[in-house]
Amino acid sequence: MDVNEKIVTEWLYLCKNQFTIANIPFKVFGPKGGSNYSNIDILATDKKGNFYDYEIKWRARSGIMSTDIQTFIKQMIRKERILKIKEIIGNVPYIKTFITTKLLFGRKEKEIVSKFNVSGIDVIFFEDIIQELVHRIDILGRYDSQVLQIIRMLKQLKIKLN
Repeated sequence: MDVNEKIVTEWLYLCKNQFTIANIPFKVFGPKGGSNYSNIDILATDKKGNFYDYEIKWRARSGIMSTDIQTFIKQMIRKERILKIKEIIGNVPYIKTFITTKLLFGRKEKEIVSKFNVSGIDVIFFEDIIQELVHRIDILGRYDSQVLQIIRMLKQLKIKLN
């Protein structure tokens, strides 16, 4: 699990009361018959029995091409991914969510979010996730997670985290 997935996992646990499993591999097949592996970044469930499929893409650059948008959408709705999720949770509905930075979408944020939504995919931004985590962390709290402990220390040292 990379650090971006770890941040999201901690947010899901602490702020959304979700239990997660991460990096679920599945085999994908190309149009010419070749195969490769992909993975589901995070699959989660909450106390109400709802299921969630999270795809996480941290991007520090501005701007996204329409081909990138379609690639990200295709990644979340591809047949092999859906079959792997059904293998784990059964034939129940689940919520698809793409997590990235606002910077990636730039000035076209609303337009791009709409394209994801039309494909049945919600969009959440790291900027919002990190803010929620920062507000939730208690400087006197005890956290076993490196991510949460770092946030706690920065807050305690009064290092501004916008």
